[in-house]
Amino acid sequence: EGSTLSADRFVRVCVRKRPLFPHETAQGEFDVITCLPGRVVVHDARMHPDMRHMFMNHVDFVFDEVFGEETGNSDVYLSTARDLVRAVSQGVSSGTVMCYGQTGSGKTFTMSSIYERVASDMFALVGERPVSVCFVELLGDNCFDILNAGAPCNLSTGADGSVHPYPCVEVPVSEPAELKGLIDMAAKLRATAATGVHDGSSRSHACCRIFVQGDGTETCLTLVDLAGTEHRIDSAEHNAERQKEGAKINASLAALKECIRATAAKAKFVPFRRNRLTQLLRGCFAGEHAHPTVIIATVSPSSKDTEHSLNTLRHACIMDGQGESKAGESTHLTGGAVTSENLGEVDVTKIARERIAAKKKAAPPERPLGKAAPPAHQAKQSNTSRRSALDKRCLTRLPPHLSEAIAAARANPANERQRARLLTASTTPADEEAAASEEAPTGGVRTPRPASARCSQ
Repeated sequence: EGSTLSADRFVRVCVRKRPLFPHETAQGEFDVITCLPGRVVVHDARMHPDMRHMFMNHVDFVFDEVFGEETGNSDVYLSTARDLVRAVSQGVSSGTVMCYGQTGSGKTFTMSSIYERVASDMFALVGERPVSVCFVELLGDNCFDILNAGAPCNLSTGADGSVHPYPCVEVPVSEPAELKGLIDMAAKLRATAATGVHDGSSRSHACCRIFVQGDGTETCLTLVDLAGTEHRIDSAEHNAERQKEGAKINASLAALKECIRATAAKAKFVPFRRNRLTQLLRGCFAGEHAHPTVIIATVSPSSKDTEHSLNTLRHACIMDGQGESKAGESTHLTGGAVTSENLGEVDVTKIARERIAAKKKAAPPERPLGKAAPPAHQAKQSNTSRRSALDKRCLTRLPPHLSEAIAAARANPANERQRARLLTASTTPADEEAAASEEAPTGGVRTPRPASARCSQ
């Protein structure tokens, strides 16, 4: 079964649970999430204030689609992105798919599988329509063109209010292998760094835009792999640079959640100008004819990530329009139907003493006096420091004709198609039908302007 596009509902929120990894089981972690059709239940173990009586909160959430760890990538794609790919390929409307969740919950894994299937399905549907692709990332407050070796670029607002990276390398593609090759290259060049979670943690929001040209129309499929949310405990071992990145990531995600919440609630005002990320994704939630958007919230089943998973699901509820909470009102979120179950009395003191005795019996080597050494991952640099070398290596591995196409696009990043998007109001058949029933607006075309100040170099 595929996803259903509703005429009066533009945001669909789905949840995917990743499997519990063997190393997590070896560390004593256990599965705290149960997936049911359209529902996900988090089993949250708690202690009473007396620290003797334990109870379990079963927090039940309802979403459009819920995918358990046994669900394959093909089923996830069919239920989330396939209908959007069809609509874009046939010139019906634009669409966006984005993955949201904590670091290490499977966002990039899920989006990588969607990239592959989009490439195959799109060229089976577009016919003779020209297709082109661009790939940018938002790193902090700056926008970078990944297909141009990470060169800085602006975010500019078009006459119809849409926001585009400009100038930006946009490469024409004619077959699935070319589209997949460009996306794979961009994925390798995306900013990553070693953190306490894993060595290849994404430190930027990756945005892939696939344009399909029609007879006087243009549709766009936007695929967004968001950087992972981070709590204070996640950044405790980060160096100053990683902590600043984490703060900017959380700020941009908070702005995005507020915009999507306002869209789902059909609010009159959507604060998309607050952040670069929401400016770039303006088409998802701003304007009278916002295009369909699918959000895939990924969660970790590990018991150590219970708070993370609850936070992700509660924010997903807000983005789905299930709650009226606004970002910034409170740092504590509530959501889901809670059922409590008493688990009995637990002697915490006895357990702690047994663990201390076991550690002493193991006789670990004495830690030397002085300041503890920083975690090993802090000494590892981000891949952005060697992006130029990575870019050259990726180009040599592409087919010669595709490398030549990239070189030609880099020689002329501000092409005619990009200028046309900024100077004219792009329309789809659905937009034209809606406009036919309304009075045509008066006034001339606005001059393209930067969505905000030029990105710092």
